[in-house]
Amino acid sequence: MITMLSDLPSEIVVHITIYLPTISGVTNLAQTCQRLYKIINTEESSIFRSFVQNKFPCIETPPLWKDAARALTSRSRALDKLGIIGRFVIPPQANATTRIGFQEPTRRDNPTLGYRPAIDSYEVWHGERWTDRREVLAWGAGHQIVLRSKQSGIQSKEQWVSFNDVEEATSFDDVCGLHLLRDEKWRQDSGVEHLVFGRLRGELAHVELSLDTATHEHKQRFNTNGLSLEQTDLSGDTLAAHFDNGSVALYTLNSDESEIEPFAWAGSELDPLIKSRYSKLLSPLKLAIATGRLENSLSINIISNDGACIYREIGVDSLDLEDQVGRSVNAAVTAIAPLNTISCNGSPGDVFLAAWGDRTIRLHDLRSPHSNESTYRDTTDTNLIYSVQPFGHDRFLAGAGGNAVLKIFDLRMSKIYSYLDAQVPPIQTQTSISPKRAERPAPHGPRKDFSLFLSAQLPSATPGNLRARRRGPYRGPIYTMSTPSPSSPTVYTGIVDGVVRLDFASTDDLTGPSREWFDYDLNIEKGGQSVPVGTENVLRIAGYERPDQDDFTTTSKLRRQHECWYLEDRHATNVAEPGWDRRWEALEQSGAWRRRDG
Repeated sequence: MITMLSDLPSEIVVHITIYLPTISGVTNLAQTCQRLYKIINTEESSIFRSFVQNKFPCIETPPLWKDAARALTSRSRALDKLGIIGRFVIPPQANATTRIGFQEPTRRDNPTLGYRPAIDSYEVWHGERWTDRREVLAWGAGHQIVLRSKQSGIQSKEQWVSFNDVEEATSFDDVCGLHLLRDEKWRQDSGVEHLVFGRLRGELAHVELSLDTATHEHKQRFNTNGLSLEQTDLSGDTLAAHFDNGSVALYTLNSDESEIEPFAWAGSELDPLIKSRYSKLLSPLKLAIATGRLENSLSINIISNDGACIYREIGVDSLDLEDQVGRSVNAAVTAIAPLNTISCNGSPGDVFLAAWGDRTIRLHDLRSPHSNESTYRDTTDTNLIYSVQPFGHDRFLAGAGGNAVLKIFDLRMSKIYSYLDAQVPPIQTQTSISPKRAERPAPHGPRKDFSLFLSAQLPSATPGNLRARRRGPYRGPIYTMSTPSPSSPTVYTGIVDGVVRLDFASTDDLTGPSREWFDYDLNIEKGGQSVPVGTENVLRIAGYERPDQDDFTTTSKLRRQHECWYLEDRHATNVAEPGWDRRWEALEQSGAWRRRDG
């Protein structure tokens, strides 16, 4: 006896839909007959919630499950096809910007180098629709802070703020650390933003900005003992300040005091002749410090009220460095990014990415006895890595220290190892880990190893015009990155004197039947045309396909996007090749790209 799917009990039908690989599969199933449509429509919330939690584990989203499934699948499709829109973030004219504090400070020096923007962003939902959300972006533009608050949905509103609290500015007043406070206790009023920022000269403060009244109030100041700041970091209520002498002070934001002293110090035991210039909070209770030494290049500290104590150390001698022929051993760690920041498996901060001085990014798992689990390398570009940004649950981005290169890496592994479900014994000792070469990961399905060039000319209408303006395409580092939420398709990247916004959206979605939804989601602002408002801010991105990191013979293929950022349906024949977004030009020949003179 053959049982039709439509004859099954509704509970079994719902259970089957959870295992469908795509959202379109769920939609197509609902369109087969009236009974299945009724079942799926009735259980829509449960079905899409299970789909999101199964297909996109450990990604926090608001409980708008159907829209969340659409947003996450769209981003995943765009990453597979490399559907990218690049735009400069340009503040409006002065009369459209709310100015808080000293607006025209006296300049006491004449800097020749541009500023390095410290960036932070977040987004929150407060309605019954995906578009009912507010995104806040802020970055340090020299001695001032630029902030944008954008409310989407029916009551759309955008506010720009420029804040500066110094009357006489020098390069030592540049903002080197900036953090928007995301906790609800700081966001009770949508017209008020709380942020913590630090200046190079050693000032570290928590300030409240009122966007509506154009006023500010210093809520807390953090005692830095007169030391100069290198960088700051924030995780939960724990604030870390990394000073130029290599020491790290730890503060808590969960205090009613206006003057806050450090509750712990780390790094003071390091050799003063080897300055550690990088540290990262893996979680509110874990701190990673790059020591600069060979035997314990990376020191993991456990934070408690009594201070910080070393939990585990990873030395260069425990890493796989035999491929680095012709290079001296480099113990530097230039960027770190935690992966499991929320409760998924293990405790937050157990798994993280670290960019090492041999130009290799390694995935470390503190639950494992191995020094690292896998490696990621771009054999074409030899610059150090300045920034690392996890993106989704299966990708991460890396910003190079030169040539405006932004690298996209795929985290998808074979069954040998997955940080999402790894079950490994905890480490009991504090000694260095024995060496072991990581297994080469195998991808699940399509995979593109690709690096982008963000080498466009920065528009002149950017903050920091006291600096010497460069001419020609940008060739500098990618210093910082920020994404508003784990489900966001947007990454903000900090370059010298500016911020570039990258939106991962495929042309199929932007021109498909749900184009209006994606227009709102990505703030495309086409103005009813196929070209967006302010096209001078749109980048024509180029990049190269990276060969496998173990392949030293294949030449990288150079690709670039079409001049028109947005392709309509009539341009469907412009497909470069299967699996690529339509915005990428087709290669002129099947072989590797070669220069053509004349």
